[in-house]
This record gives sequence, C-alpha cells and structure tokens, in this order.
Amino acid sequence: MNVSSTDKNDFYPTPELKNVLNAADDLYSVVTRSWAGERDTALYSRVMESLETIRESLVLHSKEIYGMEQALMAAVSSRLTRKQQALLRWIAGMDGEFCIYTVLIDRYSDEQRIPRSTVRWNLRGLREAGLIVAGDKENKGVPVALTEMGQTLSDYLEPWSANTEHI
Repeated sequence: MNVSSTDKNDFYPTPELKNVLNAADDLYSVVTRSWAGERDTALYSRVMESLETIRESLVLHSKEIYGMEQALMAAVSSRLTRKQQALLRWIAGMDGEFCIYTVLIDRYSDEQRIPRSTVRWNLRGLREAGLIVAGDKENKGVPVALTEMGQTLSDYLEPWSANTEHI
C-alpha cells in the first residue's frame, strides 16, 4: 500500500485507539441492555449522548492521526533515496531473521551486487532517520531491526523499491 492508493475516508486506528473505541462500544451496549426496561429517560439520554460524543471524538481523532501518519510517510519516503527505500523494504522482508549490521552489509552487497561502502552509507542514513536500530561500536552484536516508524514506512513504499536494481 502506498499513500496515494489509500482511500482518504478510510482510517486504521492504532491498537490502543482501537481498544478505546471497542470499550466505548461495549459500554454503549452495556448501558443499553442495563436500562432496557424502566429507566430514567433523561439520565439515559444524557449518558447515551455522552457516549456517542466520546465515540465520535475518538473516530475523528483517529482519522486525524491517520492523515498525519500519511503525510509523514509521504514526506519521509520522498526524502529517502531509491537505494535506501529498497534496503528498507529488503530488511522488512527478512521476516524477523536476526542479522547483525556487518553481516547484513555483506549479504545485501552480495545479493544486490553493489559495493559494501554503498550499503553501509545507506544503512547509516536509515539509522540516522530513526528507521532502523542496530549495534554500534559500544553495543556490538545487536541485530538490525526496523523501528515502528521504519516498519510503517516500509509498508507504504512502492513494491518496486524492494526489487530495484543498481540505481
């Protein structure tokens, strides 16, 4: 999926916000069932109106977050080189396989037939952008992994970037 292919009316709440929306829906159901018989109609109406207001606010908030996320992903992806985009997608495609920084450089360089220095330079750019984490001089042996933002961005990048040849 990329930013331009997403329906602007759709939104995908974060897991935390999805939990809040579900809790509001559950509360709405409980209140409806609990007060199904005789009830103080004025109090019931106020509670139900408040619940609906909360739910509508949460949905609007979620849509705003989704819109900001799309804008951020579009901005970040336009600032990455095609090689960095391809490398990010390649790392995402490792499916949790552990690979330390230097080994990843060797594997990617051999697989793509590009110089190790180019891979190292592009990895450094991804790390500085906060899209990956990896070991360093003081913390060796830490496998390369996408950050949450890196994973989200890799999902937004065009599929062609994973198969980019020597650009």
